[in-house]
Amino acid sequence: MRKTKILVTLGPATESVSMIETLMRNGANIFRLNMSHASHEWTRNVYNHIREAAASLNMDVAILMDLTGPSIRTGDVASPWMLKAGDAVEFLTNETLTPSLSYCTTVNYPGLTSDLKVGDPISIDGGMIQMRTVSITGSRIQAEVLTGGEMKSRRHINLPGVAVNLPPLTQKDYKDLDLGVDLGVDYFALSFAREPAHIQHLELLLDQKRSTARVIAKIENQQALDNLDAIVIASKGIMVARGDLGSECPVEDLPIIQRRIIERCSYHGRKVIVATQMLESMIENPVPTRAEVTDIFNACIEQVDCVMLSGETSVGKYPDRCVDVLHRVLSRTEQSYPAGRFATDAPLKTNKHKAVKSAVLLANSIPGSKLLCFTKGGVTAHLLAHQRPEAAPIFAFTPNLNVSRTLMSARGVFPFVMEMGSTPGKTIDSALQVLRDRGLVVTGDPVVILSDTLHEDLLIDSILLRNA
Repeated sequence: MRKTKILVTLGPATESVSMIETLMRNGANIFRLNMSHASHEWTRNVYNHIREAAASLNMDVAILMDLTGPSIRTGDVASPWMLKAGDAVEFLTNETLTPSLSYCTTVNYPGLTSDLKVGDPISIDGGMIQMRTVSITGSRIQAEVLTGGEMKSRRHINLPGVAVNLPPLTQKDYKDLDLGVDLGVDYFALSFAREPAHIQHLELLLDQKRSTARVIAKIENQQALDNLDAIVIASKGIMVARGDLGSECPVEDLPIIQRRIIERCSYHGRKVIVATQMLESMIENPVPTRAEVTDIFNACIEQVDCVMLSGETSVGKYPDRCVDVLHRVLSRTEQSYPAGRFATDAPLKTNKHKAVKSAVLLANSIPGSKLLCFTKGGVTAHLLAHQRPEAAPIFAFTPNLNVSRTLMSARGVFPFVMEMGSTPGKTIDSALQVLRDRGLVVTGDPVVILSDTLHEDLLIDSILLRNA
């Protein structure tokens, strides 16, 4: 009963039905479609492959579409440049201009000349190449290379400490969003979210399109960190996107930033996903480094909801082994540290919050107990997950398939789709029978039951204690 969920990015290495089935057997709970590298045809095919694999295994998983967002990228270069310290590079925000330097490329963001100032840093390709802005003239930016490296086409640009005025979504994102809504994905990840209005804009679009998908905000730059609490409150979850975040912030600050984001998500009762380079070495190697194993351990004892694999499973040589390693390390860690250091101290604002807290305290006090939740919209199950029960798993029953899938990302929640019975007793008995049939409870197990939907004759937010 592993509580920490595993989010897997699909790509050329993992797009087949058979490989997706293998990843599910090894422990994958959520699949990510990265629209930065995916065509609409590929996305449709892989979405169908995921649902086909899940049906064949009689399992269910959630699907997350990661929108590209307003990333700043260089244009094409005829052949890779081998830059060295002291070289001069020119960036053009108007592609009709004639280059004035040997090393010259375009940039896809016209407003870059307005946002940058002389002396500002420019980081290319995840920080592999470092530059300093030397001059800005019209639509031309000239920079000096501080740390050289190989410069290829369409490289991502980070501007550490520079406030940019990019829109929350690009024209490509709007097209991808329509595709995701049409397919019925369960989550949209909003890249480069910098303020609550960006999240609210996406949620309004989803509401207008009658989508029940939830928004996960990716924290990737200093602007987002400056607005962290407001962004956490506005979203349904946060992704600690350590790739761009590590390029935007001093590397020595990154572990502290990760810890801070997890703590704020715990306080406000929001999901948190730790992403990027969890098993980076396994893109090429069949075994992880000891440092990577320790990184997974640390994320687990911090009680994050999910950990994510990117290139390891999208293009790596050993995608199935990566998921297996993640599953084994997380499971072993949870056995030794069932209760992590972050017990939520979120304020109990409503009676529902108080009922959930009471149910968790009751389960914590009874060895071997299980939490059984009945919910229509998923709110009660999400609140139970946010309270981080010490040992008890949360079995959530809902009549809504979409709700069940959104619960896939919640730590310690194991969702089931089931119609509610004609009476509370019949509903509880049916749910317990499902759990017995799957070997998740045995007769006599203490079960703490929390409901917001059982029956009109049963009070909302009722707590029951009985044996399986």
